[in-house]
Amino acid sequence: MWKRNGSGLVLMTVLVMAGSLAVGPTAAADDEWIQDAGDILQIALPVIGGGSTFFTNPDPDKMWDKEGTKQFAYSFGSAWTTTYVLKFIASKARPNGNNRTSFPSGHTMSAFSGASFIDGRYGKLVGIPAYLLAGFTGYSRVHSQWHYQDDVIAGASIGMMYSWHFVTPQPGKIAILPTVGAQGIGFQVAIGAGNGDELDPEAESEPRGAGYEFAFGPAFALSNVSGSPGNPTFQLTDLNGNNDPTTTAAVSVLIPVSSRGRILVSYGPFEARDEGSFAYDVDFGGVHFPAGTEVNSAWRFYDLRAQYEHAVLDNKHWAVRIGAGLGSSYSYTNLQTPDGSSSALVDESTYYPYGHLSLDHKFNERFGLTLLGEGITLSDDWILDAGVYLNYRAARAWDFRLGYTYLARKIESDTYYNKMRYGIPTLSVTRFW
Repeated sequence: MWKRNGSGLVLMTVLVMAGSLAVGPTAAADDEWIQDAGDILQIALPVIGGGSTFFTNPDPDKMWDKEGTKQFAYSFGSAWTTTYVLKFIASKARPNGNNRTSFPSGHTMSAFSGASFIDGRYGKLVGIPAYLLAGFTGYSRVHSQWHYQDDVIAGASIGMMYSWHFVTPQPGKIAILPTVGAQGIGFQVAIGAGNGDELDPEAESEPRGAGYEFAFGPAFALSNVSGSPGNPTFQLTDLNGNNDPTTTAAVSVLIPVSSRGRILVSYGPFEARDEGSFAYDVDFGGVHFPAGTEVNSAWRFYDLRAQYEHAVLDNKHWAVRIGAGLGSSYSYTNLQTPDGSSSALVDESTYYPYGHLSLDHKFNERFGLTLLGEGITLSDDWILDAGVYLNYRAARAWDFRLGYTYLARKIESDTYYNKMRYGIPTLSVTRFW
């Protein structure tokens, strides 16, 4: 329904803005209030959400919304359990090196779980302010060096998705659902709409509406070469590999514009840090690092894409989609000695067009296989994003996808060179409306 799909758009906007703000100096003593505020909000938002159920029953003769309390307990409890199980499995080192529980962000999960419950149960009037506060919580975690952006994306997505599964609008609330059919785009108004988890056999052939996809997995560095013009390049994988693989995440919002066309907006922040020494001299960004010098490395690749896809073929067993889009990326490599006496950081922002091609084979109404490729080759830059995935339609509104993503990118400018290749076993969850 539109009121919930708006949550995905809000999240995308909030996280991109938070990422732009967080690309800068680390937290200083005079802005510790940002971290403190995030610490408070990660508790306050779920407390407000869950606590509100005890006095918001629409029946004037009752106060306690018992159904709301149950839905909050299910959604928050499931999100909390999933987050801390993933923290144990991923064992990802934090940016500040404090411990290895970086992925996903528990603070962000808690804040977005509370905000999405408020939105899903009581509507956008109170939901959007709650989401903005949750977004600030995510920003605070990146700014204070407790999390990477993909940790925050994961925490936010987990919190929201469990709410979308368990939480329904309070009886009497009006929901607006977008529909796409052969006659065009329309809207359906429902009162006290359900969560759409039922797999209705009669609805199998109906086109789906908008969707929100959360994808994550361990990223294995196949190679990651950096350099600055006039100097030999160096291989970041020659360091100790303390964060290889590193767990990363991305999100996408799907917006139907016709029965066969859709717009896809995706955001994938990708960061890796390491330490060690090179067996050779490195000259980078005007700084000389002799062979054997202990260094800390930080590498970043943020990618924002918007594309249009059109299904040139879509029948019971096959679907072929072609498309084109525009991407924007921000990359940097930073080398620094542990004591901070020598430091070099070189970055680059680029914009690029790219093409999209995907082939789907549907084995039956639940299972399918997807081959996907996106990329472009320019004079000095190229990008390739390809994968193979097994799809499972668990319910009318939910898809799961398991597969392998190959991500490769070369960027070369007057100041910066980076050529990387990563392999990512990927699990994605998509909520459709």
